[in-house]
Amino acid sequence: MSCGGEHEIYTLRRWMYNHRDPTTGDVTKEFTDGLRGFMYQATNESFARENGSIFCPCRKCLNDKYLEFNLVKKHLYNRGFMPNYYENRFHDMVTDAFHETTAAFAENIIEEPNVDAQRFYDMLDAANQPIYEGCREGQSKLSLASRMMTIKADNNLSENCMDSWAELFKEYLPPDNISAESYYEIQKLVSSLGLPSQMIDVCIDYCMIFWRDDENLQECRFCGKPRYQPTGGRTRVPYKRMWYLPITDRLKRLYQSGRTAAKMRWHAEHSTTNGEITHPSDAKAWKHFQTLYSDFANECRNVYLGLCTDGFSPFGMSGRQYSLWPVILTPYNLPPDMCMQSEFLFLSILVPGPKHLKRALDVFLQPLIHELKNLWSEGVQTFDYSNKQNFNMRAVVMWTISDFPAYGMLSGWTTHGRLSCPYCMDRTDAFQLKHGRKPCWFDCHRRFLSLHHPYRKNKKWFRKNKVVRLPPPVYLSRNDLFEQIDYYGAQETCKRGGNWHTSAIMPDGYGSTHNWHKQSIFWQLPYWKDLLLRHNLDVMHIEKNFFDNFMNMLLNVQGKTKDSMKSRLDLAEICNRPELHITRDGKLPVPNFRLTSEAKKTLFEWVTSEVKFPDGYVSKFSRCVEQGQKFSGMKSHDCHVFMQRLLPFVLLELLPAHVHEAIAAEHQPSTSQADPVTTTETSPVTGDNTGNGTAAATVSSLSKSF
Repeated sequence: MSCGGEHEIYTLRRWMYNHRDPTTGDVTKEFTDGLRGFMYQATNESFARENGSIFCPCRKCLNDKYLEFNLVKKHLYNRGFMPNYYENRFHDMVTDAFHETTAAFAENIIEEPNVDAQRFYDMLDAANQPIYEGCREGQSKLSLASRMMTIKADNNLSENCMDSWAELFKEYLPPDNISAESYYEIQKLVSSLGLPSQMIDVCIDYCMIFWRDDENLQECRFCGKPRYQPTGGRTRVPYKRMWYLPITDRLKRLYQSGRTAAKMRWHAEHSTTNGEITHPSDAKAWKHFQTLYSDFANECRNVYLGLCTDGFSPFGMSGRQYSLWPVILTPYNLPPDMCMQSEFLFLSILVPGPKHLKRALDVFLQPLIHELKNLWSEGVQTFDYSNKQNFNMRAVVMWTISDFPAYGMLSGWTTHGRLSCPYCMDRTDAFQLKHGRKPCWFDCHRRFLSLHHPYRKNKKWFRKNKVVRLPPPVYLSRNDLFEQIDYYGAQETCKRGGNWHTSAIMPDGYGSTHNWHKQSIFWQLPYWKDLLLRHNLDVMHIEKNFFDNFMNMLLNVQGKTKDSMKSRLDLAEICNRPELHITRDGKLPVPNFRLTSEAKKTLFEWVTSEVKFPDGYVSKFSRCVEQGQKFSGMKSHDCHVFMQRLLPFVLLELLPAHVHEAIAAEHQPSTSQADPVTTTETSPVTGDNTGNGTAAATVSSLSKSF
């Protein structure tokens, strides 16, 4: 029996030993077919479907390691052993769901999929029949249709071109093939996956959208402008449209696929260390919400979302002015490495241009807010593939993420002018510059120090002859904040008509006692008033703005530096810096923080020839140096890398020591006790070590230098 068993095992593994043809040296077809069969069997085991990995099959680790089978398949494809399942992610999702349906529902089922989920699985089962008898595994009518739709989108092909390609495939494939015959059939097949999109007509001036109760109106309720263009065809063409992509079905898909269903519980199941935040679920705002809404938190499969938006020009800087605004939702249930992957950034709204939205953003958010309210109050029946259970899935928006201008559009608090700070509000210490004619927030932060901090009494390093005794402004509770909005009479944008054609009058006291220009549509969400953190600022935007202004001042870029004649005139009235005051003959003394011509030359030569990073880590900095005088064309990530990796030491020999100390936040530890947070980094210019220090040292150094 033993010999027979060993002989049988050898027979099953024979393909492994027939790797190369002894005559030609090529990989044999027996080995390729055996490898494909092995991978198909291995990736459809229950462990592989739930965890997305398989045990390593090599002899060295004795099956103690795990391998992600997506990477294994991709590696085998690169060697020519496997078909290409990775040319587009849409096909990968479809194939994944199809294999899970056909291979896994036969055993260990706790509950049958609900009607909607079963309809989806049945549709995949029917559409994934082989495109013709004898074709390779994975080649089906649906996979071909999804590939063709991807090619059309990537190359912007016309419908006539797609019809021609579909006819060509139908003609050249074997006679019994079931491929789509036209673009219409391709589009119909792909749309049956259940990920709908809606086109909603919009007023040409962004006053309103023709949706729900206003769906049949022929002109705007606020400005009276017509909805449709005066054309003579049968189909009426609106002046403007927005695109809305509902998120409910996409959230359900995350639980209907084995690759993501188990990962959607990661936020509740991962281990944490006290004091460390590795995921938003470890933060105070998340735990505060779960404490208030324990019924929602008890179901760990409920979805926590983050919303972000920003405007951009699709034609670049050289094209015509056009402001396009996408609204994107991200599920935070997933692990950190998956949250930021592009396939989990769900585009929900696309607001057309060319005009800027200004106050009208809430008009376009109405369908999304309506769907979010339903997901909170009622939920939707969803099938969890990992647990083989049906459950009622609910969702919540935890916060928004944006840059500072978009912050004002989302929150309703105008983020420009003297009252632009949404935390200090009317309790700000900001003041108007006499010569610069702009609001200034210099020396507004000493009030946040402890009451006995020595900097509060310093009359020289900050605003001259000023002592700060006031405590920081009190944080307004959610009830006080909402009462303040109601007190000043801020109304919902949707009721005023987009950018307010009916009345451009702002609420009483606007700009002097408050900056509320509207009541944000997010207050319609029942839980919004109870959130501890409603709006977040995008750090990358802030870093880029800071870096651009900072470097332009160091390099004295004409027209962009903040060190101008007007700033020197204001400096004489505000600060005790006589060495920087304008001389009697009208000249500006050269400050110690400005780079000399030799220092600029050294800096740009070093950046151009010696700074190197791994491929894909950052842009090539040598392309961002313009005529050896300034940096230009740097993206947000480039500025981030420069500030975090280079700025702490690059100016060590180019500027005075105390100025570099302020810029690099360098703090030398005392001889009695070493600073535990100080880290060292070798300078490529000098070879010396530089360190990162404390905030107090930074404030002190900045005040002394500037």
